Amino acid sequence: MLEMLTTIAPMFIVLAVGFLAGFAARFRQAQSGLNAFVFYFGLPSFVFSAVLAAPQAQGVPVAAIPLAAGVTLLLSLITYAVTRSMGPRAAPGAAPTSLAATFGNVGYFGIPITLSTVGPEAALAAGVLHLTHNMIYMTGYPVVRTAATGAAGPDGFRAAWRRQLWPIVRKAVLLNPVALSMAAALAVVLTPLSVPEMLSESVAMVGDTAVPVALFAVGLAMHPALEGVRSGGVSKRAITLGTSVKILVLPLATWLAVLPLTDHLGPVWAAALVLMAAMPSSTTVFVFSEEYDGDGRLAAAILVAGTLASIVTIPLAAEFLLP
Repeated sequence: MLEMLTTIAPMFIVLAVGFLAGFAARFRQAQSGLNAFVFYFGLPSFVFSAVLAAPQAQGVPVAAIPLAAGVTLLLSLITYAVTRSMGPRAAPGAAPTSLAATFGNVGYFGIPITLSTVGPEAALAAGVLHLTHNMIYMTGYPVVRTAATGAAGPDGFRAAWRRQLWPIVRKAVLLNPVALSMAAALAVVLTPLSVPEMLSESVAMVGDTAVPVALFAVGLAMHPALEGVRSGGVSKRAITLGTSVKILVLPLATWLAVLPLTDHLGPVWAAALVLMAAMPSSTTVFVFSEEYDGDGRLAAAILVAGTLASIVTIPLAAEFLLP
């Protein structure tokens, strides 16, 4: 556990630096630009270089993607139902609680932590699981909440799909930079194609910036999240439930689902599944909850609580749950 703490501590220090920088307006104003850089350039370059450098002895196990999607969606539904049953104060926050309890920071945290813990051979697994997780939530939550809340307006769901939702789906699935970078990397790995050294070194240089810039941006994102928490009016029971599910129940449930399939998955994919499940909530939960629920304070509270607690829970998951 001490070794894992040593591995992730620098990441949290960079996050803390980002948080401290967020007290200055010039850095808060730069947050959207930093996120855009990581999303469109940093993380895709990081994944491309990692997949090219990884040993290619194994493919994608058949059960990996259904397992990752199934456990996450099942717990999301259970969390929603439990929150609805917790009384009139907690019930209105059922949707953001279920979102924050299962939508993890699998990109900015998950990929670098998985590679640091398992090794470079986990690059393909981390990239595929990141895509699976993000596609579920980046497309599913906007669609479900628009349909459930009647936000489609008088023109109906079809018009809302065309105007609002299809651009989101297209961006998250068809034009996802990480998906495109993985496809490019696999095309190089699985064919006689090669990348000129000058180009591969340039991509690697950009990729090297992904983790520190991403963590710095997460630190900046803590400020609007904390402002939402300080404004009050959120259920402490829902915060406790959402945080517990995200950093404790989800990794444990994933581990239990992985156990009987370890021989099929192999140690690399099994470890990647558990570690990705152990990540704290994504900063996107606050943005989505603000946009589709009208109030991001509850999701923000779960995000902050889970991120702070994960400096202990991630090493515990690595110590006791990895094969």
